[in-house]
Amino acid sequence: MSGYTYKRMDTREELGWQTVEPPDLTVRKLLSGEIIPEDQAVAIRTVMQYDIQHASAGRLPEMMMSQVHDDNIYRVSVFPDGIDILCFGLSSIDSNINGHYDRSDDLPNWVKERLAVLMITSGIPPTQEVAGVGRRISSHVYWVYAPETTS
Repeated sequence: MSGYTYKRMDTREELGWQTVEPPDLTVRKLLSGEIIPEDQAVAIRTVMQYDIQHASAGRLPEMMMSQVHDDNIYRVSVFPDGIDILCFGLSSIDSNINGHYDRSDDLPNWVKERLAVLMITSGIPPTQEVAGVGRRISSHVYWVYAPETTS
């Protein structure tokens, strides 16, 4: 993890983060507790904004941000060494499904079902939303929408 740093930016215009760290590494740090609680909200928002920019091929659609309900979106990253899940909602930072899973069989059924649908969609930006299911962000990152009773 060396070589990656966060630089907190406090300016009159906005509070934000400048990072040279890949968003997947940020997610791993969030899940492992390496990012202090005071900075977790900013880190989550930074990852979310990166995903939106990537999925929209740099053309940020207005309706995409207006339709985002943080507490219902889980960022699912699929890697050779397992699957990382992080809820974007600030009130869900301790979500019972956040974490690293070694196998897809260990995922909750609703996540597996939605992930299966999203895996057959294109990861080439701009990506398309699948109503009620989620959106593929890239070749290995998905936004999975929680069912009403799960969030």
